[in-house]
Amino acid sequence: MLRALTIKHFAIIDQVELELEPGFCVITGETGAGKSILVDALSLLVGQRADAGVVAAGRDKADLSAYFELSQASPALKWLQSNAMAEEDQTLVIRRTIQASGGSRAWINGHPASATQLKDLGGLLIEIHGQHAHQQLSKTEHQRQLIDTQCPSKLVDAVAKTHQLWRDAKLALEQFEADMGDPSQLDLLTFQVKELEDLALAAGEFESLESEQERLQRQDEIQLAIQSAAAALDQDDGSSARRLLLQASQAISPLTDLDARLANVATLLDEALINLTEARSELEQLADEPEEDSARLTTINARLGLALDLARKHRVKPEELPALADALASRLEKIQDQDQQRAHLTSSIESTEADWRQAAKDLSQARKKAAKALSQSVTQALSSLGMAHASLEIHINPNPDRSPSPRGFDEVAIAFSANPGQPAQPLSKVASGGELSRISLALTLAAGSDAHPMTRVFDEVDAGIGGETAHVVGDFLARVGAANPEQSQALCVTHLAQLAARANHQFQVHKTQVSQTDNKKTAIDVRLLDRDERATEIARMLGDAQSKTSLAHAQELLAAHNASA
Repeated sequence: MLRALTIKHFAIIDQVELELEPGFCVITGETGAGKSILVDALSLLVGQRADAGVVAAGRDKADLSAYFELSQASPALKWLQSNAMAEEDQTLVIRRTIQASGGSRAWINGHPASATQLKDLGGLLIEIHGQHAHQQLSKTEHQRQLIDTQCPSKLVDAVAKTHQLWRDAKLALEQFEADMGDPSQLDLLTFQVKELEDLALAAGEFESLESEQERLQRQDEIQLAIQSAAAALDQDDGSSARRLLLQASQAISPLTDLDARLANVATLLDEALINLTEARSELEQLADEPEEDSARLTTINARLGLALDLARKHRVKPEELPALADALASRLEKIQDQDQQRAHLTSSIESTEADWRQAAKDLSQARKKAAKALSQSVTQALSSLGMAHASLEIHINPNPDRSPSPRGFDEVAIAFSANPGQPAQPLSKVASGGELSRISLALTLAAGSDAHPMTRVFDEVDAGIGGETAHVVGDFLARVGAANPEQSQALCVTHLAQLAARANHQFQVHKTQVSQTDNKKTAIDVRLLDRDERATEIARMLGDAQSKTSLAHAQELLAAHNASA
C-alpha cells in the first residue's frame, strides 16, 4: 500500500508531500490545477520513461520518492527478497531523480535500480488507469492486449519467440539468395577460380619472387663485388687487410705481459683475424658457385607478370591474390551446393512456421477460455455500475491460414449490448461516451489481478459520466478501495462531486502564485481536506462553493455516504 508520496521540483510542483491511508481517496481541484501531475510523478516512480522536460524551470533535477508498506504475502516483497533489496520491516522506498541535462537515476530501498527493475516492481504495486483508457477500447490491438493479460505468459511469449525464429529463417533464405547473385555468373566465377588455381600463388610468394628477381637481374654486379672483396682481404702485394691485421697482432702480442692495457687490444685483433678468415672462406664459396640459370629468371618474370595481370583484372594488390582465390573458391562451392543449402533453409522456414502455428493454436485456445471468463466478469461488473441489462462479449476469431505474426493468428473483437434483446455490436458503433467509460472501468478492473492488495489509480476515468451513474461509479470505486481494509487503496483524480463524496479521504490541488525577486511563478499546493473543507470543495464541484444550495447538497452527499475526513 502506498503510504507517502514526495515530489520536488517536478513540472510546476516545487515541493509536495502526501500521506495516504487505505481505502478510497480522491484528488480534486479546478480544471488545469495540476491534479494529473501527481499521477505522472507516480508513473515515473514505477518505471515510465523519463523526460528532462518534467524538471521544474530553473532547477537541476526533479526528485521523486514513494513509501510503501507491504503485506507478508505481497509479490512485491518476494521480488525484493529475490533481488536482495528487502527490508526487515517489510517497507519499501522507491526514489527517482530526473536530471534537467538528461538522464535519470533510481533507487529501491537505497539500492541503485534500472528503469526495467522499477517497471517490474511497479507492476506488482500499482495499476494506473489513464484518463483516455476508454478511447483505446475501440482499437483491436488494445482489445487483444486485454485478453493476453488473462492468458499464461508462457503461451504469449512462445508465439512471439517462434515468430522471431520463423522471421530469422526467412531472412537467412533472403540473404542466401542475395549472396548467390545472378545464376548466369556461375561460368564466369568458375573461370576466375580456375585462373587463380592454375597460378597457385602461395601466401608471401609474390614478395619472395620479387626479391629473387632483383637478385638474378644483378648477378654480374654481385659476382664483381665478391671478387673485389676477396682481393681486398688477401692480396699478394702485402697490403691486404688480412696481412695488415696480422702485422698489428704480431706487434702487440709480445708486449701484453708488460702492459695489461694491450691485452684487450690483442684479443680484439685476434677476433678480427678469425672473422676475416671466415669472411674470406664465405667469399671463396660464393665465387666457386655456378652462375644462376638464366631460364630461372625467365620463369620468375613470367610468373610475376601473370600475377600482376590477374591482380589488375580483379583490382587487388598482387599479394592479395591468395586470399582472393580462397574467397572465390568458397563462393563457387557455395553456389555449386546452393540447391542443398536452399532446401535446408526452406526446411527451416517450414519447421519454424509449424512451431509458430502450434504455439498460436495453443494461445488461441487459452484466449477463448479467458475471453469467456472475462466477458462474464465484465458483464457482472457492468451490472454493479448501473447497467443491469448490459452485456459484453469478447470474440476470438482465429485465422489459422494467415501469415505468422508475433501476436498469433486471432482477431479479437469486443461487442456490446446495452439492452436485452438487442444483438451485441462492435463498441465503436453502439456505445456512448458514458457507456465506454463504464465499460473501460469494468474491463480494467475485471482484467486486473485480485491475487494481492494493490494501489489502483484512476486518472479521470469518469469522462462522460454524470447523474445517478456517477453515484454508482463512486460506490464501485469505494468497494475497490475497501477490498482489503488494511492494504487496498483506490486513488481517483475526478471532477465529479458524487465520486468525491464517496471517498474516505480527499485531497485538493490548487495553483498558487509565489513571489520572486522580479516576478511571480505558478506553483501547486496539495492538502488533505477536513469535513467542512470537503463540503466546500464538493459544493464548488457542484457549481458554486458560495451557494447555500450547493453547500447543502454537498453536505447531503457526504452524509449519505457516511464519509469522514
